[in-house]
Amino acid sequence: METKELEDLGLTRNEVIIYLFLLKKGETTTGPIIKETKIANSRVYETLNSLISKGLVLYNIQKDGKHFSASEPKMLLEKQNEKERKIQKLIPELEEIRNKKQETTETAVYEGYEGFKTAFKKIIEDCHKNETIFILGFSEQQYKTESLRLFLSNINLKSQKKKQKLKILLNQETRETLGKDREKEKYTEVRYMPKRYISPAAMDIFQDYVYIFLWEEKPFVFMIKNKKIAESFKTYFHFLWKLAK
Repeated sequence: METKELEDLGLTRNEVIIYLFLLKKGETTTGPIIKETKIANSRVYETLNSLISKGLVLYNIQKDGKHFSASEPKMLLEKQNEKERKIQKLIPELEEIRNKKQETTETAVYEGYEGFKTAFKKIIEDCHKNETIFILGFSEQQYKTESLRLFLSNINLKSQKKKQKLKILLNQETRETLGKDREKEKYTEVRYMPKRYISPAAMDIFQDYVYIFLWEEKPFVFMIKNKKIAESFKTYFHFLWKLAK
C-alpha cells in the first residue's frame, strides 16, 4: 500500500509505517516495532503516543510492559468526519470575520444621454431578480421630454423580465399622465407626493446602490455603492413613502 495515501489524511510518515505494521502484526510490544520498522527508539515512542492521541492505536499493560495494537481502519473515516464537523462549526465564525471587513465605497459618474442610458442598464443588470428598486421620480417638467419617457418605458420592460419590484414616488402633477402609465405596469406600485413637491433630480435605490439622476441639457448620473449610505437613503425613502398617497 502507498504510504502517501495515508499521509494525505494527515498522518506523518512514521505514523503510517507503525500503523500499517501494527495492522499486519497485531498486538505487540515496542521491541518488534523498533526492530522491524527500523525507526529510532525515541521516534517510536513519540509516534506511538501521537497515534494513541488520534485514536488509531490502543494499548494494554501486561507483565512485560505495554502491548500496542492498531484500531479498526474505520477509525480513519471517523477522524476525517470529525475534522469536517470542526470545519463546519468554524465556517459561521470565519464568514463573520470576512463580512466584518472594512466597508468600501465605489463611485461612478455617467455623462450625456449615452451615459444616462448606460446607468439605467447597469441598474437592471446589477439588481437581482425579484429585488425591490425604490425610486424617487423626476418632477413633471422632466417627463415632458419625449425621449426620456420613451427610454424609461423601454428600460422598464427589461426590469419586468427580471420581476424586479418598483416602488415609485412621483410628483402629484404626474398622476394623470406618467403616473397613470406607471400604475398599469406589472410589479410596480406608485404613490404621489403632496403638491409643491419639486424634485429636479431622480433617485434609484437598491441593494447597496444609490443612483442620482439629473436630467438637464447635458444629463448626469452619480452612482454610489456603499451599504450604509444605501440603507440611509432607503430609510429616507420609507419616510416619504408613508407621507405619500
